[in-house]
Amino acid sequence: MNKGNYGKTLIIHDRFMFRGGAERLVLDMARGLRADIATGFWDDDRSFPRSDAPANVYVLGKLVEIPGVRYLYLLFLFLFKTRSLVKKYDTIVFSGNNCLIAGLNVPKNVPKIFYSHSPVRHAYDLREYYIARASWWKKPILAFLIMGSRIVYESEIKLMDTVVTNSAVTKDRFRHYLNMDVDVIYPPIQTKKFKWIGQGDYYMTVGRVDRFKRIPDIVRAFREMPDKKLIIPSGGDDLEKVREMSEGYDNITVLGWVSDEKLFELVGNCIATMYIPINEDAGMAQLEGMSAGKPCISVDEGGMKISVIHEKTGILIPPDYSTEHIIEAVGSMTRERALSMKDDCVNMAQKFGYDRFINEMEHVIDDTRKNKLNFKKR
Repeated sequence: MNKGNYGKTLIIHDRFMFRGGAERLVLDMARGLRADIATGFWDDDRSFPRSDAPANVYVLGKLVEIPGVRYLYLLFLFLFKTRSLVKKYDTIVFSGNNCLIAGLNVPKNVPKIFYSHSPVRHAYDLREYYIARASWWKKPILAFLIMGSRIVYESEIKLMDTVVTNSAVTKDRFRHYLNMDVDVIYPPIQTKKFKWIGQGDYYMTVGRVDRFKRIPDIVRAFREMPDKKLIIPSGGDDLEKVREMSEGYDNITVLGWVSDEKLFELVGNCIATMYIPINEDAGMAQLEGMSAGKPCISVDEGGMKISVIHEKTGILIPPDYSTEHIIEAVGSMTRERALSMKDDCVNMAQKFGYDRFINEMEHVIDDTRKNKLNFKKR
C-alpha cells in the first residue's frame, strides 16, 4: 500500500449508534490510515465495541434518541467540542453529514476530505417519501425543516477540499442535486473474514432493521413460507415491529445485533442473503455475503444493481415488487442454485477488497495535500 506522508490523521464520524456499514467502514479506514476517531456519541450496546478502534477515540457527547433533537445536538457538539481537537492533526477525514460543521474549526492549511455515504437523503432523493408520510399539518413544517437542512448541508460541504462518495449512484445524486462532480471510492469488504463455511437450511437478511431496508416485507413473505427458514441477525428502529410480526412463526428467528464472530458464522453457513433496501447508495451487506460465496436476493434499483447480477450473483426482484415476488425468488434460490453461483459471488466481492479501498483513500489524501500546497504557493 501507498504510505502517504500525510502525518497524523483524524476521522470525524457522526455517531456510532448501530453496527452499520458506515461504522464498519470508518473502523476499517482508521486501521488502514492509522487514524484516530472522533464521534458525537458511541452506543456500546448497539454498535461495535470501542476496542475495535485501532487508536484514540474521542466521544464528544452522550446518546440522544430523538432524531430532530439529535441533529441539533450533534451540530452543537461538532461545532463547539472539536475546536482544540482538530488542531492536533495534519489531515481530517469526515464521514457522515452532521459532522461537517467541524470543518469551520480546521486550520486552513489542513486538508479536509469528505467521504460521503450520500447527500442527506431526507433532504434530497427521499424528500417526497418523508413528506408523503407526514400528517397534513406536519407537511409544511417538515418541508421548512428540510429546506433548512439543505441550506446547512450545502454551506458545510463548501468547507471541504475534496469530496468522494461510495458509488456511482451517490455520484449521480451529487451531480443531480448539488451540481457537483465527485469521485467514487467503493466501500471495503472484509473478504478475509466473510468466508464460505457450509450450507445450512436457512436464508438471512443482512443490513439494519429500519424503514429503508424493508425487513418487514421479507418477514411477511416468510410468514407464507413455513417450510423456509429466515434468520435476522441485526437491529434498528424497526426491530420491535419485526419481533411482533415474527411471533408465532417458528421458521423466523429474530436475533437482534450479534457479535462479528456470530455474524461471520451465520453468513458463512446460510443458503443466500436477502437485502431489499430503498434505492440503496452502494450496499456492503450483499457483498459481505458474496465474499462467503452466498448470492443475494435483492431489488433492481440503486447501488444493488452494481454487485447483484441477476442469475449470476443473485436474483433481482422489481422495484415495485409484491410479496409474491419475494416468495418466488426464495423458492427459485434453491441450495443447488445458490451453490452454482458461489464462484461468481466470491469474484465479485474481491473487487471491493480492503487493500484497494485504503490505497485509493491514501491517493486521495496525497492529492489533496499536494493541491493545497500548490495553491498556497500561488
